[in-house]
Amino acid sequence: MAATMQIQFTTNFRDYVAAQTLHAKRSGFPYLAHCLSHCFYPVFGVLILLFEFTPHHLAGSPQPKVYSVICGITLLCIPVYLRLMWKRCYSRSRTGSGECILDFSEEMIRAKGEHSKSEIEWSAIRSFSEDERAFLLYLAPARFLPIPKRFCTEVQIEELRSLFQRQIRPASQ
Repeated sequence: MAATMQIQFTTNFRDYVAAQTLHAKRSGFPYLAHCLSHCFYPVFGVLILLFEFTPHHLAGSPQPKVYSVICGITLLCIPVYLRLMWKRCYSRSRTGSGECILDFSEEMIRAKGEHSKSEIEWSAIRSFSEDERAFLLYLAPARFLPIPKRFCTEVQIEELRSLFQRQIRPASQ
């Protein structure tokens, strides 16, 4: 049985962040939380700090309110905190150098890493999603196999998308 396609890649922290971001976009509430924590909260924190340190505001009150300043700084730091937590999760989940070889065939996917080998039948994959940076193959709602697109040619990306559409059946079928 010959593989229809083979992809070799080395994952890094940017790939991990891209996969987590794509995973967050998969459903409404996680995507809303992602947008709030990475966009709205920091902007709101900056607005609070600007309000507390504007000359008009200072004319009525000689000192900025400590609680408002702490709140503004906290909201501003949320993306930094989340990035540190992602770095921690990334480093704790690494079992090797991140090098991986994926062989895709019509029957299954064979994955080989530095310290592991596995075979995944297409029936085990529940769904897939993609964006401009990665494919995610879902084995369970929060368990997925990330495939960074930066190691693929445009032809390979199209072949993978076609293969995934053919082989991955929604759970209701």
